[in-house]
Amino acid sequence: MQFSSPKSNKWLWLVLLLLLGGGLLLGSRGGAATAAPVDDTTAITLTPAAYAQLRGVQPIHMVDYGAFLWLELSASDYARVQNAGIPHQLDANFTTLTLGELTWDTRRGGPALPAGWAEAANSGPDYRLVQLIGPTRLEWLTALEQSGLQLVQYIHPHTYVVWGEPAALNQAAAHTFVRWTGDFAPAYRLLPSWRRLDSRPLDANVLIYRGADVDGVLRQLAATGATITDQATLNATWVMAGVTLAGNQLGAAARIPGVYSLQPNPTNGGLRGEMSDQISVGNYDQNNQAYPGYPDYLANIGVDGSGVIIANVDGGVQDNHPDLVNRMVPCTGTTCGGGAVSSHGTHTAGIMAADGSSGTMDGFGFLRGLGQAPGANLVEQVYSPYYTQPGGMLLLMTDSYNNDASLSGNSWGPSGSPLGYDDDTLQVDIGVRDADPDAPGNQPLSYILSFMNGNGGTSSQGTPDEAKNIFTIGSTKMQNSNGSQILQIDDLSSNSAHGPALDGRTIPHMVAPGCQVDSTYSGSSYALLCGTSMASPHTSGAVAVFIEYYRNLYGVDPSPALIKAAFLPVAHDLAGHLDADGGVLGHPFDSKQGWGRMNLDAAVNPDVLIQYFDNPTILDNTGEVWSQTLSPADPSKPMKMMLVWTDAPGHGLGGSTPAWNNDLDLVVTYQGNTYYGNQFGVNGWSTPGGSADYRNNTEGVFFGPTANGAAQVQVIAADINSDGVPNMGDETDQDFALVCYNCITQADFTLAAAPASRTICAPANAHYDIEVGSVLGYNDPVSLSVSGVPGGAVSNFSVNPVVPPGNSLLTIGNTGAAAAGSYALTITGMAPTSTHTTDVGLNIYNANPGAPTLVGPVGVDQPLVPTFEWSAANQGAMYLLLVKNISSGELRYVVTSETSYTFAAPLDPYAIHAWSVRAYNPCGAGPLAQFAFFRTQEIPPILLVDDDDNGPDVRAAYTAALDGMGLQYDVWDTNNSDNEPDAATLLQYDAVIWFTGDEFGGAAGPGSAGEVALAGYLNAGNCLFISAQDYLYDRGQTAFMSTYLGLGSGSNDSGNYTSVTGQGTVFNGLGPYTLAYPFTDYADIFNPGGGAETAFVGNNGNGAAIAKDSGVYKTTFWGYPWEAISTAGARQEAMATFLTWCGQ
Repeated sequence: MQFSSPKSNKWLWLVLLLLLGGGLLLGSRGGAATAAPVDDTTAITLTPAAYAQLRGVQPIHMVDYGAFLWLELSASDYARVQNAGIPHQLDANFTTLTLGELTWDTRRGGPALPAGWAEAANSGPDYRLVQLIGPTRLEWLTALEQSGLQLVQYIHPHTYVVWGEPAALNQAAAHTFVRWTGDFAPAYRLLPSWRRLDSRPLDANVLIYRGADVDGVLRQLAATGATITDQATLNATWVMAGVTLAGNQLGAAARIPGVYSLQPNPTNGGLRGEMSDQISVGNYDQNNQAYPGYPDYLANIGVDGSGVIIANVDGGVQDNHPDLVNRMVPCTGTTCGGGAVSSHGTHTAGIMAADGSSGTMDGFGFLRGLGQAPGANLVEQVYSPYYTQPGGMLLLMTDSYNNDASLSGNSWGPSGSPLGYDDDTLQVDIGVRDADPDAPGNQPLSYILSFMNGNGGTSSQGTPDEAKNIFTIGSTKMQNSNGSQILQIDDLSSNSAHGPALDGRTIPHMVAPGCQVDSTYSGSSYALLCGTSMASPHTSGAVAVFIEYYRNLYGVDPSPALIKAAFLPVAHDLAGHLDADGGVLGHPFDSKQGWGRMNLDAAVNPDVLIQYFDNPTILDNTGEVWSQTLSPADPSKPMKMMLVWTDAPGHGLGGSTPAWNNDLDLVVTYQGNTYYGNQFGVNGWSTPGGSADYRNNTEGVFFGPTANGAAQVQVIAADINSDGVPNMGDETDQDFALVCYNCITQADFTLAAAPASRTICAPANAHYDIEVGSVLGYNDPVSLSVSGVPGGAVSNFSVNPVVPPGNSLLTIGNTGAAAAGSYALTITGMAPTSTHTTDVGLNIYNANPGAPTLVGPVGVDQPLVPTFEWSAANQGAMYLLLVKNISSGELRYVVTSETSYTFAAPLDPYAIHAWSVRAYNPCGAGPLAQFAFFRTQEIPPILLVDDDDNGPDVRAAYTAALDGMGLQYDVWDTNNSDNEPDAATLLQYDAVIWFTGDEFGGAAGPGSAGEVALAGYLNAGNCLFISAQDYLYDRGQTAFMSTYLGLGSGSNDSGNYTSVTGQGTVFNGLGPYTLAYPFTDYADIFNPGGGAETAFVGNNGNGAAIAKDSGVYKTTFWGYPWEAISTAGARQEAMATFLTWCGQ
């Protein structure tokens, strides 16, 4: 059956509108508006043109949204669509609901719920569920409200939580656009993991719809024994109340009409120089080695974050640190830091905006206290205890906004484990759109979050990591514990979590340098720390720099959506490098690297034209379309576009219930093909066809270097079901941002020159190929000129002017009359309608280079990974570095254009080396510099592995004991991650002492790769001491623990020792030692396995430590912290006993 066009039969459509509550809904069976649903159906969307090709199909439901039609088809009819090859999109799982960790198909009714958890209130108002047949139409919502229901929250797919009486629900169910109705049962309000708790009291937050009798709900909560501690209004929909109640009363509370969600407060939340800045802007050589000069870079591009305020939300900042004192501005509000100081907060603040005023340098020539945005200012806020309070997450954002911050930087989270889209996550998504709900209108605030230190795996994030509107940042490798740079800058660091979100959305959004990073530290000092906590502050600083850049262009601030849309498409693709588990990464977009590693330079110092569209329109209804014609400005470069929108807040229930609301589709028609957002091929470029992404609110289309031509770009409102732009308009709307790199909107010419630089020996000529391209058929003549030509030299264009598309050859001649040096040439193309420029370099040499002067290393006790430095030779272009080990004869060499170099592999210890440098240029080679000599340091017998989280930092207890014994040692700091010494490193030492302290935010003890390295080390006949009260808890009993450490069995967190006494062949006669824990006591009980013995027992008779002598290696494993031994003398005695056993 064919359907008439709305234009040709307006009267028919008017009748249908009246019959169906205003929805353009058609039925095809017996003239009825809707047929009885069947189980085996498929929902698709079609363009009007594709729909016109349909023959012999009778939809069960069909709705015309203008830009597309939505059809529900029987299996046989869908087979006809497929067989006919009609292009369409699937509305996948369009009847499948997930609530309370139950999933069911509404075509088959409701789910089987446990007794007592199935029903909402039988009388009076309560929450109910209404599922529509397809994507939302505003008139359908109006009809539901006219039935007596109040719309509360959208839940995918096509479903609303509503508030109303059973009779109103029954009336609504009679509408033909309603597929299914049911109760919003108590089982959906309290997740299963919280239904079998004991009577111990706990703190929880309750979400209550503002249209309910909030006071009455609170009175009923109190009747269950709950104490109401506080309450806060989140937005126009929600009130959040804090309660304390018995765990076994959560079920009773969830059955109270008006209680929408009840969630115990997480108890595992908390905290997550210049060298890393240079990595973020691409200032590194072909070996990925960064070089100093970030202040010069910022001066050159003209932005450094000036005028932008960042809220550093952390544990406190040392405000008077010499590199931060000039960046801090006053903060007023409940959550301001005041006198709070933490090493973590001082470190993250430094990465964001430290200005390097102290001039403190590291051993590699980099400023230690220089942040990503050294011109920005900081307001200091502390997250605790406010985040646990009702509305506390939003309060933090309100205080940030009201202190004029444009963005909030957060290296912490309420939970370290995945909880889904919970009530904390809901709050930050509200705050990105409107950080101050009490102020008129909307107050946008970008929220930058460190993704959880989840150590790889799958869905190892915390909260609020699954928020849609924030900017989540994972971590890449940066520096070693000695400060030298890790050259594998495109590998994720092992600490970084992997997604996806529990509902399947792709997280994180991006990654940045995080492990390890040098920055400011409390005590006016500096430190290397590792974690995603160190990654997101780079992005916070970068966002500040971009905001200044955008203000300079347009005089206004970019929206949070546009900021993400500007960074994501130009992030560095990490394909072929390693994820946090050591697996090989593919191309973005994925749940490990997100869209890639941050590239600030591409965002604020672009080499292509960029088109920004920041909220160009508001899409009010499903089916509306925004269109724009865009063309590649330079066809020799990629064209990349990114759509981002600040979505309406999700459900806030936690768990795996889908949390996306409004669905926009990025659709691009280019060179005869249709491309959908996030459909990428194996080469990382967009591929035609596929399906639109209905989950994520970041959608990209990337084209590689391609031919000229116009791309028709559409943003289609695939489903506008929620109030995406509150405080204006109606209850369904959505704005968005789109950024397109290498794009132009009108006919123009392009100008390109190759190569980017020429190096010659005078009097040779320098030649450059000039290409003048045409965009959208542009053919006005372009006149060429060049400036910056050195005095005495001459220039000539072989063709001038050039009619696009066309070419010309630029020749720089008579160079023998020019002075030697480096010159920047600017080539200008001028046409009647526009002018474009491009820059090239010219290096002129007229003699062989002189000899460079060697700077260092020289002398004795030089590091095993030294940086070789020399002064620039007169007319030196390239340098050959030679390093020879006098004893072994090993010769290393490298050619570089820089005046310093660091070999990645360490030199031999305690060995004399000779080194020299020779300069080259196109005229020839210079003399070899006089050789310099140095001796590398001797490796000490002990390696101290610092695996604590510096909260508190317990290293001093270990170094004091070793210093007291006059022993030499090296320190390897894992910085709260699995950045652990490999076997080659370990094998340089006779004994390894490994401690984890109060490890939090990572995993205590060696990871799987670390255990393999330690096994190889021990098999070579060495000694290991490991003190780690949470190693067993975090890793479980591994084969390494059983085989090498001698652990037969263990019991977590149950030691409860107040003193310990030595036992067995090694530690007998020591103690008893009184214990004084410098952090929470989570000591374990250890029982020795075969070949091992008890080393210490607790005052309660339980095994507190074990020791094993295999005849090849020796190990001791302590289930309580060695640093808890209360006196320094006793600690040294115990350590000396171990080292004597090891022959030290």
